[in-house]
Amino acid sequence: MRTIANLALVASAISFVVGFISKVKLTPVPILPCGLSAETLLIFANTCLLVAITCLLLEIGKGKK
Repeated sequence: MRTIANLALVASAISFVVGFISKVKLTPVPILPCGLSAETLLIFANTCLLVAITCLLLEIGKGKK
């Protein structure tokens, strides 16, 4: 679970930085043909953080049994 949490944290950090830069520049990121908006990247960063928190809480819960 710790590996999944670490990967989610890294994806969240990258997504947050790219989304912040996209928000400042006011242009979508040209990853897809239509581009990804800053809002989409920031929502993805939020979701990755929630996944990381959930994985770490599950690991803590398993350790206490």
